[in-house]
Order: sequence, then structure tokens, then C-alpha cells
Amino acid sequence: MSARGRHAGVAREERLGRDTGFVVAGQVAAVVSAFLFTLVGARLLSVEDFGALSWALSWLAFLAVLGQFGLTQVATITLARRDTGDAPTVVRRLLLAQAAGVGVVVGLWALAVGPLAAGAGTPPGIYAPLVALVAVWLPAAAVGPVVVNALRARGRFGWSLVFGEHVRRVLLIGLLAGTAAAATGTPLTTVLWWAVGLESAVYAAAVLVLLRIARADEGPGDAAAASPWALLHLGSAFTVVTLTSAAVPQAGVWLLAAFAPVEEVAVLSVAVRIALLLLTPAAIGMRTLAPRIAAAHERGRLPALEGAIRRFTLWSTAVTTLAVLVLAATGAWLLPAVFGAGYGEALVPTLLMAVGVLVNAWTGPCAVLLSHAGHQRTVATSSALAAAAFFGLSVLLAPSWGAEGVAAAAAVAMSTRNVALARIAHRSLGVRTVPALGRREG
Repeated sequence: MSARGRHAGVAREERLGRDTGFVVAGQVAAVVSAFLFTLVGARLLSVEDFGALSWALSWLAFLAVLGQFGLTQVATITLARRDTGDAPTVVRRLLLAQAAGVGVVVGLWALAVGPLAAGAGTPPGIYAPLVALVAVWLPAAAVGPVVVNALRARGRFGWSLVFGEHVRRVLLIGLLAGTAAAATGTPLTTVLWWAVGLESAVYAAAVLVLLRIARADEGPGDAAAASPWALLHLGSAFTVVTLTSAAVPQAGVWLLAAFAPVEEVAVLSVAVRIALLLLTPAAIGMRTLAPRIAAAHERGRLPALEGAIRRFTLWSTAVTTLAVLVLAATGAWLLPAVFGAGYGEALVPTLLMAVGVLVNAWTGPCAVLLSHAGHQRTVATSSALAAAAFFGLSVLLAPSWGAEGVAAAAAVAMSTRNVALARIAHRSLGVRTVPALGRREG
């Protein structure tokens, strides 16, 4: 290898290490903020209020994914190419496309889905006041991940850390703790309206930062900017994938509300939150590698990434396994000690979902690999089947087994989907995503 080639390889490794560091910092911020939010919410709010808040946030996450219409992934694919000379136009059209998607979802939620979901709750009066709040919160919740992915695609991992998923939790923690310390008896809905206003302001600033970066990157390039409608069409397959990812297992929180009292919804919310925290190591690899997978596929150099992918997978599997073992050994006393009496019942649902989390870690970023390499419909089909299995099993098991039934349904759906996608990725792309246990590759 020439000196120039060695220098380029070292530079790539340094950039990968730097970007991984930013993603790790972002995931640590997400983990810590998620844990603190659950802790603060469970400690400072009544079980009824915490269950209602969990219901609202679960619906918000689900609707935000629907409103994005796959544009989080489209942002990565369209902006990761370094020959995108018209990046400002791409960004503007992405935002215009998202505005159309969010408008439709807000209308559906406010006029139909929201009132029906609140009416199906037990009891309905706890959930009804939150319907309008979720509708107003939705634009900020939807635009945040699109902006963050766009920043990563342009190599601005530091800015993506600033505007990461911890923003909402940090705002909620500060508002809940502040109002509790002030002892003003402020109603929960008032606190949440303040959170809506603050988060909206944060992501308005994020959009301005992204547009400024896009203008700074503007230069010669042969990649034409697609229309907003073409971007929505490209995102249609991703919509199914991201929607079902949000639904399994998070939608179990609002699904359980139709079968169990709000206290059990609160218990499942804690279990889901812990299970999502266990997914953190796998998420680090996925978010670091996604722009590189899109760029490598564009250049026909995807097999060269296999070594990095499998090393990430090995690391995430080892860390996740250790975390699950620690939880199994200490959870019986740790959960009640941390979250309060009654939340010890979250241990069994958490461990059931952890089975699916471990399989997800072991199969690696197979879904991202396929979806960012032209196999979006394959991933969408598998995701739709997994979601159908999850909802079917949940409806079957929840009436008798409650939170544990929903957790078991999530584990089955997640495990089956990821094993299938890992096999498909190897057959169709020639790239293995499972851990590399032999000598170092790449």
C-alpha cells in the first residue's frame, strides 16, 4: 500500500473514532437522561400521573415517527453523499416534505385517533386532557430526529450531540424537579405545556443551524435535489420500518392501557425504558455506521465495511450481555430502591424484553445495512410482519398476563425479525453482521 493510501486509511480510522466518540457521548446523555426522567417521574408524580405521562410520551414517539414519513433515513441517504453540491435545497425540501407529513398526522390524531385512544383508557378521564398537548408537541418531536440525522450525514456529529434525543428529557426533568422544589402545586398538564414551548424553541434553533451548515457546505456537485414529493416517496418504505420499530415494544404502553389499570401501565413503562436503555450499545454502532453504509453503497465499496460492522456488533453484544446479567442479579432489590415501591414488578417484563434486545445486539445493524443499501422494501416487509406478530400476541396475552404478556410478545417479534434480516443481509449483500469472533478483519 502506498504512503498516500496508508495516510487515507489512518484518517478514516481517526474520523471513525471521533464520530464514534460523539455518538457514545450522545447515547450516554440519552441513557442518563432517560434514567433520570423515569426516576424523577416515578418519584415526584403520583402513579396515576406518571402512567398518564408515559401514555402521552409513548403516543408522541409513535406519531413523530409516522410524521417523519421515513425522512430521518432519507436525510442520511441524500446528504451523506459528498457530491451533494445543492445541500441547502435538499434540506429545505426535506423540511417541506416533513411539514406535509406532520400536518396530516396532527389532523388524524386530533380529530380521530387521540379521542378514541383516550376514551379506551382506564379510566378515560386521565388521558383525555393530554390529546391536544400531544398534537401541539408533535412538530418538534418529528423534526428533531430528521435534523440530527442530517447533521450526522454532513459529518457534524458534534452538533448532532447538542440536539440529540436527550433534549426533551432534560427539559422535563428540569421542569418537574423545579415545580416540585417550588412547592407550587402546578398541575402536570401545565408543566407539559411549558415543555412543549421550550422544546419547540430548541428545534427551531436546530433547523437554523442545519441550514447554515448546508450553505457552508454548498459547492460543485452532480447530485440534483429531489422534489419534496419524491423525497416522501423514497421515505415511504422507511415509514413502515421506523413505525414498527417505535411500536415494538413502546406501543405496548398504550396498548396495555386498554386492558389494564393505569398503575400497570406505569410498571410497563419502566420496563420498556430499561429495555430501551439496554439497546444503547447497538444504537451507537447503528448511528455511527449509517452514513458510512450509505456512502459505501453509493461507491460500490460495501464489503469493505464488514470488518468494522462485525467489530461493532461484537462489542455491543458483550456490553449488552453484561448489563442484562447485572440486571438479573440485582433487579429484585434495585428497581424498588430506585423507582419506588411497586416498581419491582417491572423486573420480569424487563428480562423478557431483554431476550429480544440480546438477539438484536447479536445480529448487528442488519436492518440499517439493508435499508441504506437499496433493500428498503425487504426491511419494511419484515418490520410489518414483526409488528403484526407483536400486536397479535399482545392482544392475546395482555388480558391474562398483563405487562409480562406484552413484554413476551415484544421479545418474540424483535428476535424473529432480526435473525431473518441478518440472514438476508448476508445472502443479498455478501456482508455478515453477526460478531466477528476470529481474527481482526478489514
